[in-house]
Amino acid sequence: MSLLEDYAEYESSAQRLAGAPAAAANPLGESRANALDVDGYITTTLDAEDAPIFSLDRVQFQVPSRVIALAVANDVLVLVIEGAKILRIKLQEAHNIIEADIPLSPASLRACSAFLDPTGRHLLLSTPQGESFYYHEGWDHAKPLARFRGMEITAVAWNSAAWAAANSSTRTVLLGSHDGKIYETELRPADARAKRCDAPARCVAELPVRERVTGIAMEAFPQRRKQHLVLIATGTRMYQVVGAADLESRSDDRAAVFEAMLRDGLASPNYQEIPGMPGPGALTVHHRETQAGGRTLVLATDFAWLTSMGVFFGRLTFGAQEAGDSVVENAALIPYPAQAAADANGDAAHPEQPGALAMTEFHILLQYSDRICALNTVNSKLAYEQPVAPGDGGETLQGLTVDESKRTCWLHSPTSIYELVVTDEDRDVWGICLARRQFEKALEHCYNEAQRDTVLRAQAEHLFAAGDFVRAAQCLARTSVRFEEAVLRLLDTKDGAAVRAYLQSKLATLRRQDRTQSTLLVMWLIELYLGAIGTADATAAAAAAAATAAAGPAAQDAEPPSEPSSGSSSPGASGASEREKAALQRELYALVAEHGESVDPATAYRLAESHGQRDFWLHYASLRGDYDRIVEYWVEREEYRRAIEILGHYGTPEMFYRHAPLLMSAEPAALVDILMRQPNLAPRKLILALMRYDQGVLGRGVADQPLRYLRFCIQKQMCRDPVVYNYYLTLLAKDSAAEDESELMDFLTTYGKDMLYDPDYALRMCKRYGRIQSCVHLYSLLKLYEDAVELALSRGDIELAQIHAERPDDDTLCKRLWLKIARHVIQAEEPASRVMDLVRRSNRLGVEDILPFFPDFTRVDDFKEDICTALEDYEAQIQDLRSEMDESARTAEAMQRDMAGLKGRFAILSTEETCQACSQPLWTRQFYVFPCQHSFHGDCLTRRVAGACNRVQRRRIQELQAQIVDITKQRRQIRLTPLVGRAKAGAAAESDEHLEQQLRRARQQLDALVAGECVLCGEAMIKSISEPFVDEDPSPGAEDSWSI
Repeated sequence: MSLLEDYAEYESSAQRLAGAPAAAANPLGESRANALDVDGYITTTLDAEDAPIFSLDRVQFQVPSRVIALAVANDVLVLVIEGAKILRIKLQEAHNIIEADIPLSPASLRACSAFLDPTGRHLLLSTPQGESFYYHEGWDHAKPLARFRGMEITAVAWNSAAWAAANSSTRTVLLGSHDGKIYETELRPADARAKRCDAPARCVAELPVRERVTGIAMEAFPQRRKQHLVLIATGTRMYQVVGAADLESRSDDRAAVFEAMLRDGLASPNYQEIPGMPGPGALTVHHRETQAGGRTLVLATDFAWLTSMGVFFGRLTFGAQEAGDSVVENAALIPYPAQAAADANGDAAHPEQPGALAMTEFHILLQYSDRICALNTVNSKLAYEQPVAPGDGGETLQGLTVDESKRTCWLHSPTSIYELVVTDEDRDVWGICLARRQFEKALEHCYNEAQRDTVLRAQAEHLFAAGDFVRAAQCLARTSVRFEEAVLRLLDTKDGAAVRAYLQSKLATLRRQDRTQSTLLVMWLIELYLGAIGTADATAAAAAAAATAAAGPAAQDAEPPSEPSSGSSSPGASGASEREKAALQRELYALVAEHGESVDPATAYRLAESHGQRDFWLHYASLRGDYDRIVEYWVEREEYRRAIEILGHYGTPEMFYRHAPLLMSAEPAALVDILMRQPNLAPRKLILALMRYDQGVLGRGVADQPLRYLRFCIQKQMCRDPVVYNYYLTLLAKDSAAEDESELMDFLTTYGKDMLYDPDYALRMCKRYGRIQSCVHLYSLLKLYEDAVELALSRGDIELAQIHAERPDDDTLCKRLWLKIARHVIQAEEPASRVMDLVRRSNRLGVEDILPFFPDFTRVDDFKEDICTALEDYEAQIQDLRSEMDESARTAEAMQRDMAGLKGRFAILSTEETCQACSQPLWTRQFYVFPCQHSFHGDCLTRRVAGACNRVQRRRIQELQAQIVDITKQRRQIRLTPLVGRAKAGAAAESDEHLEQQLRRARQQLDALVAGECVLCGEAMIKSISEPFVDEDPSPGAEDSWSI
């Protein structure tokens, strides 16, 4: 089963599970296609009646008197009514109506113009008689503008900077008058109790043609806040003035912000003129909200101007315009609906012109005396017309205004107020744009998936007819056309790019949980891309071969090449194929990068191998991080350098351990260079790879690279693994290129102290490869000094033997080693002078030690002086020994005399002497007397010492006391037992003598413990200084005994 069949079956099963009917076979279907559910299948229709876009509702509000003017802004409605009254209504609080007075006689106010700023706080009123008033929210009456007396204000351009900054004043505003002059002012809410407002009135410009100003607007450029556009409308002309004006600065009576800009702009004006009779001239600008830099900006996008011939409508495009440039684009004159009907009927009579206009997002509202009309700005056709019945007094509609902040429309007659409710005014825009084949704009205004599906199908058919199959496929993928139907149609076009575009677009519509569908589409796309790349390769190869074949004969004939025919291959064809291949590869790589989780690795590798696309195989493996597979790929193709490069950049320790043996035998130097840059490797695990290199037939110096790497590990990475040290030692020992053992000896000497290598193993290796100096060093390191000396002597290296003869700490052993060296030298029949030099150097041998080694008939002439010197030394030593013996004898006699004197030492005590411990007479029982004249009873001294000594000594004293008591009892019993017979008498005497000896020893030991020193002036008393007088847990009353 193919991928197409798999996907189609999956889609059909999903469709059956959803219970949805299949889409129509015709990609376009009916004009109103069925809507799509979340799975992309038809579920609902659009046949239900839609609510009207416009509906005119009369406001249920009883106006106290006739309405003269109405204005709405920021959800605030202001009415000017007869009786010189102002009614201010917040539409969210319609029950709360604020009434204010206009300082005019009620009968004199019959007509006026009302201009409300976008915030709904500032109201400007002007009468045809030239009276102007300013009202601010919260005031109880409007204030006359003294400086505006005699001037009728016919148009106002409010400052949007004041609204954005929530300023209490209006900032700089522009006013248009009935006599064609432009004024600049700033309205500031001063003291509410003041009678008048002294706002400045600065005339900054005058129109070239003196006409009534019917509309004025000023707009700031979005990206250039000091660059402004001012639109000025009259009955016949609309002026555009572009220039710089700093509206952020506050104006005063001395400076005019717009004066220079308007003076220069109107000197050579840029204007649009409508010939004929003057029209109503009303001007309106529509604004839309847009997001820029995280902020919400309100930008002017469209304008409309009432002329005598129709509505002049266009777009406002702000960019890099300077003074004199135009910002108006796509301007057109839309005839009035009645004018179009009159022209169609051949009636030349002039129809009624609208009295006011307003704009919504897609419509221009025209207010006539008896009806309200709406023109669609997309197709310039009448979209709505609603007659309004005249009132009781025959009143007609007198005004139209739009609240742009709340998107509400309001009309009024002298007795009534109407609200024009707008509902989904863009609902038909998509159909209009579709009829005009403006597909992208139609998609922007689709309300549901059914409309979107209809537009996309129409766009796809249009692109199919135009031969743009790729874009047609992208549109088709976003429709409800069945997958297999769309694919088969695209396959019929023989355009592989279109099929790929369709599959990619379809893939983008799948959800995350559609893993099976995603995998099928991705794998199919991979196969298509690989096939296309293969075709491009074949085309490039054929073009190159044809170019080579064509160039061969020409080169042989040495003739100038002729112009190639249109059907011949050329180097350009090969280059185009290469560029196509590169583009296809980029698209394929982007596909697998974006949808990597949907790619089946095994299938992707097989597809790449079957198509022979090595580049994709490597790219996909690299994308997945499958560098082990990449290394194996290059190793199999004997591209060892590339394999080593991949290891160096992406290799893990396990990859190095796995591939190092083969790479070491192929590219040892390059591999070692990479290994030395990998700090996380365990050199122990690379020993097998190094051994494999060592076993290869690589000529002289086979151990160079392993030695280099192991030397780096030991010296730079401070490796402490004994296995590494042992193998490094082995390489040093067997290196046939080394003529000396200096490096091996340096290694053994440097690392032998810490025993980082096995000395027994090292000794075996050094013996195997004949490294004698190293063997001697190792014998010495193992404390086998005799073997070291014998090995050195066996090689005739006397100096080396002497060095190691001095190593032992045992003088006897050192002398024995020197004797071996001397015997070897004598047996080698060296001159006697050299033998004596050896003796003198040793500092341990004498002539008498080496004489037995000489032959019996050796002449002693060469060392006669040494023998004499030795004899003299012996004589001096004998004399010293005699002197020491005499001194020892004298010392012994002195000691004997002192000991005899000690036996007769005594102390004189009086009969009244008392015990230092209990203060009782000393003579009453056994006592001790110390040389310091302190005396104690035996039992008192024993208790005193036992209380101050440690637990072990105290137990020993108690044991000796018990032993003395026991022995005394045994002797007494022996003496009291009747003696019968000589044998028993002898045994008793012998037993008593033995007990007496035990008693003597026990008392001597007890005396040593108890009477070793005086307890009052001995060492124990000195140590007791640090002890407290009172114990930590004293007995009751102990502390009181210290009170004074």
